[in-house]
Amino acid sequence: MLKQLRKFSAPDDRALKVAISGGIGSGKTAFTNCLAALGGVRFDSDEVLRTITGSPGRALTQIREAFGASVWEPGGQLNRAALAKLIFTDPAAKARLESILHPLVWQEMDRVVAPLKPGDVLLAEIPLLTETGNHTRFDCCVMVDAPLEVRLSRLIGQRRLSEAQARARINAQASRAQREAIATFWVDNCGTPEDLNADATALWNLLSRV
Repeated sequence: MLKQLRKFSAPDDRALKVAISGGIGSGKTAFTNCLAALGGVRFDSDEVLRTITGSPGRALTQIREAFGASVWEPGGQLNRAALAKLIFTDPAAKARLESILHPLVWQEMDRVVAPLKPGDVLLAEIPLLTETGNHTRFDCCVMVDAPLEVRLSRLIGQRRLSEAQARARINAQASRAQREAIATFWVDNCGTPEDLNADATALWNLLSRV
């Protein structure tokens, strides 16, 4: 079910920038896929992160300087599992990594936005939008949510996490109240894929009319 929580307006002199976010396992990627099929220009921050941390990514030199050989494979590739474990247990390491990665992500988004014209729509999937406070970069924010049991089932079944690991990842992220505080639109992803597609269509109709 799609709900509008607050008003927004589209800029007259540039493209409309829409952020799509939500907790892990909420279905935000599926919703973004539905929206992107209807129009707009997609920006996937996770894809950018994979690129800049893959070989020969722009972030690798800074990551090596910050964290040393402990997060590196013998063959010269970044050990993503070791890095993820480190930042999940060490807030200072997490902040250091974010200070390296986030500026590069926003630089890439600026590059994607630059050729867009007024009337165009940027659809940016930003998983940690609430946690990083970057919602102010966008004209409106769409939050996708799902019941806890559904999110746990997805994380256990699709990502092969234990229930304890899944709960820990969910609990480490922003709360529902924190997401509601910045959301322009709220999507309750508790139905079928057809329901989610209908919500995306309804939202696209609103976005394309402003």
